[in-house]
Amino acid sequence: MPSHKDELDRILTSTYLAGIEAKSLADIRSMRTECQEAEVALSYLRRLIQGRLDIVHAYLEHPGSDDSPDLAALVEDLPAILSAGPGRPAGPGHLPLLLSPDTEESDLTAELDAVLGADEIGTLAELDIDQLNSIAGQLEAIESRVSVDRRALHERIDALQAELVDRHKTGRASVDGLLS
Repeated sequence: MPSHKDELDRILTSTYLAGIEAKSLADIRSMRTECQEAEVALSYLRRLIQGRLDIVHAYLEHPGSDDSPDLAALVEDLPAILSAGPGRPAGPGHLPLLLSPDTEESDLTAELDAVLGADEIGTLAELDIDQLNSIAGQLEAIESRVSVDRRALHERIDALQAELVDRHKTGRASVDGLLS
């Protein structure tokens, strides 16, 4: 079974939509579903990245001070930290059908975990400000790449949807075809 990254790379190639006009309705629907599933996975990954980044930023707000959060305080404040994270631009308005991917999470989060694994969050208080800034920078870079990939997926989903709509409007597809 191909990895999440392999599937995403295949979908994001410039040739993925090539010849869409000649594809069957079933193929176009399948491609749209495939893109939507990849988008759900990337949205999930992006939320994980943002959550970890918010936690790192909470530590950076109080570097080396007596009020630097300890693990117990961090856990207690986690809902506030995660809900009050830095403002992020709104997405393009696509709502996922699912909130988490139907994929192996370790495949999806390998790069994120290499920077800051879930089991390492409790050790952030032991890091100096330079290490925390480095982690924040790496997380921001990953989030930026994931956001670019999500936008590209949205463009593909929109193109596939537009092709389906066009076929129905022009009579190249019928409502009966939807039911079969």
